[in-house]
Amino acid sequence: MCDLTDYAELVKKAQLGDRGSLDRLAEAARVRLHEYVFRLTLDEDLTGDILQESILEMLRIFGKLRRAEKFWPWLCGIAFNKVRNHYGKSWRRKTRAFSETGYEPEKQSRDDTLAEVVTDELKHIVLRSVEQLSPSHRAVLTMRCYDHLSYAEIARLVGCSEIGARALFCRAKKSLARRLADYGLGKGSLVLALVVFGKVTAANEATAAQVAVSAATLEAGPLAALLAAAGGKTGLIVLATAGTLAVGIPASIGTDRERAASAPAAASSRTNVLPAPPWQSQSSAQQECWYYFPSGGSDPVMMRLVESGPAGENPACRVLQNQYANYLYDARGATVHITNHRIWKPDLSVMRLPTDPPAFSDFLSQVEGHTTDIEPITSDRRGLLVIAKQQRDRDRPLWHVERHLNVLNEEYFLFSWPDSVRMIDERDAMHQQGWAYFEIAGQVAGRIVSGAGRLPLVYAAIRGHYPWLKLSVGGRPAFVDTPAGARIYDDAGRISARLAPGSFFAGLPRPWMGLHTLDTVRRDAAEQRLRFDTAYDRDTGHGTVTVYAEGFRLVYTVNVARDVVEAITLLPTTGDEFDPLGELRFTYYQDAPEFSEVFTAPPNIRSGSSAQPADGILWLKRLAERR
Repeated sequence: MCDLTDYAELVKKAQLGDRGSLDRLAEAARVRLHEYVFRLTLDEDLTGDILQESILEMLRIFGKLRRAEKFWPWLCGIAFNKVRNHYGKSWRRKTRAFSETGYEPEKQSRDDTLAEVVTDELKHIVLRSVEQLSPSHRAVLTMRCYDHLSYAEIARLVGCSEIGARALFCRAKKSLARRLADYGLGKGSLVLALVVFGKVTAANEATAAQVAVSAATLEAGPLAALLAAAGGKTGLIVLATAGTLAVGIPASIGTDRERAASAPAAASSRTNVLPAPPWQSQSSAQQECWYYFPSGGSDPVMMRLVESGPAGENPACRVLQNQYANYLYDARGATVHITNHRIWKPDLSVMRLPTDPPAFSDFLSQVEGHTTDIEPITSDRRGLLVIAKQQRDRDRPLWHVERHLNVLNEEYFLFSWPDSVRMIDERDAMHQQGWAYFEIAGQVAGRIVSGAGRLPLVYAAIRGHYPWLKLSVGGRPAFVDTPAGARIYDDAGRISARLAPGSFFAGLPRPWMGLHTLDTVRRDAAEQRLRFDTAYDRDTGHGTVTVYAEGFRLVYTVNVARDVVEAITLLPTTGDEFDPLGELRFTYYQDAPEFSEVFTAPPNIRSGSSAQPADGILWLKRLAERR
């Protein structure tokens, strides 16, 4: 890290308002910052752009720097965020090769310090190995080995816990060591490679001469090593089950003959079985299912299913649902399909989570006619990670929780697919975007209902494109729902009730929560102890969830492959299904139609302590009762 004793006087004078000192400070930092950014990007043009933006940002907000000794970590943080924002969703993937960026290490003279340490061949091996790392792994190696940041400082920059930063560093070291091994370099070459990379990418001979990586720098602790290893073999929580987590996959995967063989033989297309994934393993390989709760046990969940051989060898991630997308691995075709939908269970059973309260699980067991297959845990901490390991226990499916851990970092929830795997993006435009607008039209109790809203489709979209909803009845505002609070208006346009945020999203798709819409609707019903039935029509690709309430039924029509609700029908308890009490139909858009102003987000009005209890999935009943 840059020695602040060289900058101390400039920082102090600049903080007192000396513009000349601030300019000289920016110039002094520019050389070292170029070195830092280039090690993260390995792209000279991109480095120049980010360097310029970072210096301008530094000049703009310099008044926010409170402690002179924190100048360099503060400036690094500005540059780091700009680098991460540039990569976006590809932050943990490979970047361009040196041949594409136009970068080549400069030829060194015999008197050069670097020439005394390494050969040109070794330099190119190291550069190629580092270039193959994901940007996040290059970043943590740079921050630790060359800027000498503590793990606590790295954690603040990356946005995770200190143990998370340590584990990320362990994984970065292992990843680099594997790539060096591909070129015939042994385990002991890691330190040398890091020194070589630091010297090759140094701004000048003076800074190159200062590059040193000690064994103490590379230490991360035994727990961090355990966490890093969890990505490939054993889990931090070991569970046991006789079954396999079944995962839905579009019909485009697999041949027509395979799909026909797996189709039910019944004449009717309406069935209680969803399409089974044609790639689902029939072997005796071990499986692990990971659950990650970034905000707590009752909030969004990410999942992944990992399969490995009998001895834990050759791990293959079958399913990955992280903050960016849904990935399904077809082992036979060596392809990863990026899909619109969250995973489902082909037997139409409800997806259970290890954080489900016992009373909630008991009700689901009553509705489905069999006991829960997962043992609940009581932890509700942020960053909760649960890893489930497949096993057989007395012929009865059972998920048995042994341990759980707080990791506070999505980094654990990634998977490095083999280099030979083809990525096939099967998402529609709105799912590629990560969020969508939706429009509502219909009638309830003889009154015209219209509305609109916005739907985050992945966890990463929540902040920039938060969910909102507004409904009008007879042309007058009725319901509004925002992240700050929900409210109900009377016919005079006055607020008649304030509710908690999300009240009117009950029974609607909430894919950012990590569950398929079929499960979202049914779990919402179970929250209010309402019984339900589920059916699937293989001809239309629609799932139907019928929720039974006092005096009426709610029928949800779900497009299974797109993972959205297309219609909600309000029916009497018994009687003609073609004479509904009301119906709402949903249309989804990538962009808001230009002709309509209804897609303007409503202002956030906090409910505060005056919030009334929400109706949950029965909010449609309140809509029907409006007079």
